[in-house]
Amino acid sequence: MSDKIRISEYSGFCFGVKRAVDMIEKSINESGKRIFCLGELIHNPGFNESLKRRGVTFITADEIKDLPPDALLFIRTHGVPKDVLEEAERRGVEYVDATCPYVKKIHGIVGSQGKDVTVFTVGDKNHPEVQGILSWANGESRVFSGAEEIIAAHPEGFCDERDCILTAQTTYSGAEWAKCRELIKKFYPNCRVYDTICSVTENRQKAVYELASQCDLTVVVGGRNSSNTAKLYAIAREVCGDAIMIESAGELDEYAGRIARAKTMAIAAGASTPSGIIQEVYKKMADITNEELSFAEMLDQSFKTLNTGERVKGIVSAVNPNEIKVDLGTKHTGILPYDEITSESGVDLNDLFKVGDEIEVMCGKFSDSDGTVMLSKKKIDAHKFWDEIKAAAESDAHLTGTVKEIVKNEKGFAGVIIPYGPNRVFIPASQTGIPKGEDLEPLKGQTVSFRIIDVNDGRKRAVGSIKSSARAARKAAEDAFFETAQVGDKFEGKVRALMSYGAFVNIGPVDGMLHISEISWGKLKKPADVFKEGDTVNVFIKDIDRERRRISLGYKTAENDPWNIFAQKYKVGDVVEATVVSVLPFGAFAEIFPDLDGLIHVSQLSDKPVQNPASVVKVGDKVTVKITAADFERRRLSLSIRALLTGEEPESEAPAAEAAEEVKEAVEEAAAPAVEEAKEAVEEAAAPVAEAVEEVKETAEETVEEAKETVEEAKEAVEEAAAPVAEAVEEVKETVEEAKEAAEEVKEAAEAE
Repeated sequence: MSDKIRISEYSGFCFGVKRAVDMIEKSINESGKRIFCLGELIHNPGFNESLKRRGVTFITADEIKDLPPDALLFIRTHGVPKDVLEEAERRGVEYVDATCPYVKKIHGIVGSQGKDVTVFTVGDKNHPEVQGILSWANGESRVFSGAEEIIAAHPEGFCDERDCILTAQTTYSGAEWAKCRELIKKFYPNCRVYDTICSVTENRQKAVYELASQCDLTVVVGGRNSSNTAKLYAIAREVCGDAIMIESAGELDEYAGRIARAKTMAIAAGASTPSGIIQEVYKKMADITNEELSFAEMLDQSFKTLNTGERVKGIVSAVNPNEIKVDLGTKHTGILPYDEITSESGVDLNDLFKVGDEIEVMCGKFSDSDGTVMLSKKKIDAHKFWDEIKAAAESDAHLTGTVKEIVKNEKGFAGVIIPYGPNRVFIPASQTGIPKGEDLEPLKGQTVSFRIIDVNDGRKRAVGSIKSSARAARKAAEDAFFETAQVGDKFEGKVRALMSYGAFVNIGPVDGMLHISEISWGKLKKPADVFKEGDTVNVFIKDIDRERRRISLGYKTAENDPWNIFAQKYKVGDVVEATVVSVLPFGAFAEIFPDLDGLIHVSQLSDKPVQNPASVVKVGDKVTVKITAADFERRRLSLSIRALLTGEEPESEAPAAEAAEEVKEAVEEAAAPAVEEAKEAVEEAAAPVAEAVEEVKETAEETVEEAKETVEEAKEAVEEAAAPVAEAVEEVKETVEEAKEAAEEVKEAAEAE
């Protein structure tokens, strides 16, 4: 490379752009689907045109509705507004999200703020990245183009103590960002600042600043609609004095005079500029300056010797089962062995490479006698995948891999290993999601999602967490549930736990509380009389407390109302079998089927006078009765044994029976408020108990002592929450005692009559 023409460091594809390009290349070659790209994948017209020639169609958000069933939609590196993703998901469109991980991180920051938090962003309000960021704001949001606009919008002495945050477009100028940050903190003292400028962008801008300041002319290569390229051009023009911005080498002809006159020149390229275009620009500039290599230089290059550890690009010249040969353009032939390509067995190299393919490799051992150099692709891949691991750690993104190995130590299981490319990610046992002390072997061979929680860049070691990823997925599923769930929604749930006051039923990503009063139309002593853990039940949402994230469920419906069932199966005059369920001084109650019983008045127990019903029937007796009256409005059923024995229909219920029913209603009416209070108190108590139980489960892998402390805290919470329940129960008891006394008075009055 000429000393007269120098290429700035960090020129060309950044990590996010390269990732998007690799993703769409893979889909074009392997998916077999029609590929549509939502806007320009990257800001480079030449590259986007090449995609069009290969069958990729560029569309707008409005055209999502018209996509064919076999479509694969690509989301550009800058991201898209939240509602566009939701529209694609709503329509069932398969899509690949190529949004830069650094941009996704900003989405997460903004989206996690409450409605009362104002989001400030500095950047270009018309840029797709900024528009996408703002769509995740739950409250007020505003964009400032720079320090001047911030000053203009705030009079001297302005101070607002609102809760707010400040973010920046990833490609924003580092120097301007520093000014904006100070101004916002001045006007909004409580503002939380998130430095979201991409580190690669900062490094690229610094490198251009340093190199351009040493040159007579700077050529900036990139798309004219690229914010990243525009900022590089602004920097170059400021420090160099003479700067040119182009999209391709062909545009250099009109600047030939300026190029020929310059003694030193710099080439800088935006993040969306392919390396091939940079090379074309360099060659064109060299041709214009008529800078040719001397005979000695060309002779030296023909005998050029590569260095061990050097990364080079070559052309595949032959593919064999155990190795491929690579033309490096030097006197050495590159040999790339099978085990330096992949660690997997049974891979056909002909499926991976074709003669003429360009390949990037790392040089290893040289043999001048054989004229060969051993190469490695795995080491190149290790760098690429390691960059992805580091980016995932910074953006808190989820990765996917297959558990290949269980690691053990002298005390038992230490964790599992997940290969990621040629790198190995270690998942400690405590982060696998498997309870402490249990076997980790069932995880082997499973494909799991995980997060990177620690990175040692020097030793190229990464630690991950399956549990954290699973927890985040559960949280996301819960958030989605509470956003869409409505009262009345029906679910097929599974009974997760039975309590004395009700049952916890799992309805997907959340558990709902099914109170005992909602399980049966009749009196129920305990939920275990109806359900057992693991039962599948059909429930519906009765109430949603979105703020406290609690769901109240219902089970009783008109379909299972015993009086509706009675109306379909029976009528007055029918003779049925019944079971005595209680015996009282004024008669006996007999159950026709579960949750429906009727009164056999003392006068209807026999064809002879009966003084004491207990002398005729007892609880559990099977009796044949005639249905003599059914009051659907008051939900009363009258039964008679006497009518079957004598053939006489009872004229009406005795006054005592009427009074008894009224007393029963009075008791229920009097007890209802206290029962409702008790129900509410139980539900209040149940939620913290359930939460405490979940906390205890999640901390099970911690020390026993910590778990004990959590249990004690849960116990105290239960005792505190149980107090209002106990008080409500006592009120119910007192009300029932009063009702009993009233019943005795009625009885005495009836007997006197």
